[in-house]
Amino acid sequence: MRRSLKFALEAEAFAVDAYERLDAARRSRRFQEAICAVVDEDGLDRGGAAAALKRFAKPVILLVDRSPSCAAHDETAVLVKPLHLDALIRTVREMTHAAHRPGAEGAVLDPI
Repeated sequence: MRRSLKFALEAEAFAVDAYERLDAARRSRRFQEAICAVVDEDGLDRGGAAAALKRFAKPVILLVDRSPSCAAHDETAVLVKPLHLDALIRTVREMTHAAHRPGAEGAVLDPI
């Protein structure tokens, strides 16, 4: 799925770095440029998932198998799988525009 999402976002002119783990994304040289992260819940440790996302210190688009029963973190958008790519692209664009950074369009980390 990581490659498919990377391809879809790159086709929309987003720069994408893909990682298997959140800690690898945080160590990336491009981390400071990132507007948001796309994270699949399947790649998170269930016990520490919320804390890991908060430590990420970037807005997160969390991909989940079913709607969460609890509220998400303020800077977390939740998308339910199977994922509609247009919803993902729209959410990334919204986060990019919310960042109010000139030239920020396209800086996306994808640690899924």
